[in-house]
Amino acid sequence: MNWYYVSGNEQKGPVEPSDFERLIQSGDINASTLVWREGMPDWKAYGEINGGAPPLPSIASRGVICSVCQQSFPLEQTIRLDNSFVCAACKPIALQRMREGVSNNAAEQIRKDHIKHEASVKSVGFLYFLAAAFLLLAGTGGVLTGDGPSIAVGLVLACFGILQIWVGIGLRQLKSWARIPTAVLSGIGLLGFPLGTIINGYILYLVLCQKGRTVFSDEYKRVIEQTPHIKYKTSIIVWIFLGLLLVLIGLGFFAVLFGARR
Repeated sequence: MNWYYVSGNEQKGPVEPSDFERLIQSGDINASTLVWREGMPDWKAYGEINGGAPPLPSIASRGVICSVCQQSFPLEQTIRLDNSFVCAACKPIALQRMREGVSNNAAEQIRKDHIKHEASVKSVGFLYFLAAAFLLLAGTGGVLTGDGPSIAVGLVLACFGILQIWVGIGLRQLKSWARIPTAVLSGIGLLGFPLGTIINGYILYLVLCQKGRTVFSDEYKRVIEQTPHIKYKTSIIVWIFLGLLLVLIGLGFFAVLFGARR
């Protein structure tokens, strides 16, 4: 049941039980604060409910809840920002939001601040799948239609294709380990001047910048778990473009197979 309380001669509420607990932990509601919820005959001081509860323990003794990850921590292991507390692990996310001029009271705002970057990283993972398809296609062609050296080159290309699939899965799932192989592959890709340099330079930015470090963090995964309703809508033009690429890959694959059978 939701709570109501009095603050500065003004009635506040309704407040969810979890939010009510956070107000207690932040000190906004104390033992003398008048509170009420359905089932109570009248307003009472919080310290008097449940048959006369003893005065509330201090924040330091009962701990506080991090406003980002929603975990409980001792007061000395947190910092206070605005009207909430943030644990040491979530501090980079909170400070990043402050630098961007955004309040750090809700996981929703963090997700909204990073959703475009998150979507871009996942799109790179999908591009890695497409690149892997081309490499596997070329490698299959070399193995099926070539001699000794061509077979060796085909196997190398196939191995790179499998590597890109592995990295692409890591990017799609925002695995922290995926940043290193992505940076290595993108560093090599910089040699493909000019188009490869531009694309891979952008990929390096995505995985190495501050927002990149944030979206690959464990704290951001908890933010995603708390905000499943926030989605990034991909343009229909992008979907059409990707569909055409898949059709071309499929046609190329069948062309290699038919060429090998002749």
